[in-house]
Amino acid sequence: MRMLSACEYSGIVRDAFENAGWDAWSCDILPTESEQTIKSGKHYQCDVLDVINAQKRDLMIGFPPCTYLSFAYCGKERYSNERLRKKIEAYQFFLDLWSADIPHICLENPMGYIHSGLLPYSQIIEPFYFGHDYRKKTCLWLKNLPLLEYSKSDTLFSKRTAKTPTHLLVSGSGKKSKLPELMKPFTNGILKSKFHPKVAAAMAEQWTKYLEK
Repeated sequence: MRMLSACEYSGIVRDAFENAGWDAWSCDILPTESEQTIKSGKHYQCDVLDVINAQKRDLMIGFPPCTYLSFAYCGKERYSNERLRKKIEAYQFFLDLWSADIPHICLENPMGYIHSGLLPYSQIIEPFYFGHDYRKKTCLWLKNLPLLEYSKSDTLFSKRTAKTPTHLLVSGSGKKSKLPELMKPFTNGILKSKFHPKVAAAMAEQWTKYLEK
């Protein structure tokens, strides 16, 4: 099976799917920083819209930039014509990804204008649901994919996957709280946008099983 991780330079999601047996590629305007991805040679450094429909794929997981889509920015320029224009462009980019000729799609973004003004999210997850030690509310838009499963406690059918969070990566006001040593690198917008490895692993495990049925 073939997948594309769109707007990802970290390689976190691409590598997780490659580890699960996929022919997995990533694409971003930045070069990949993953040694595994570099070794595989499976990263496009370009506009994802130039390659999105270039060949048949079974799955795309996309991370459209949230700069003009989240509620975090509350500066005086939030209603300027320039920012509104860029928000419209961000809407269009989201829709371009969502309408790609790929049967199974997941798009990720924080709570923001996509949900409130364009398309309701399918699911909200938190990194701590899957074993990370921090909160960061994340919305998923799913096309022909099941909701990600997790467990907050042991049950007859599953073991607990969630961990009690002790840190908040980004607060509701957009202010960073005190971070654990693991999260010290998350000091700017680019680094904060990196996806969560344990969530990526859950996606690869669960959606591989689903699509192999």
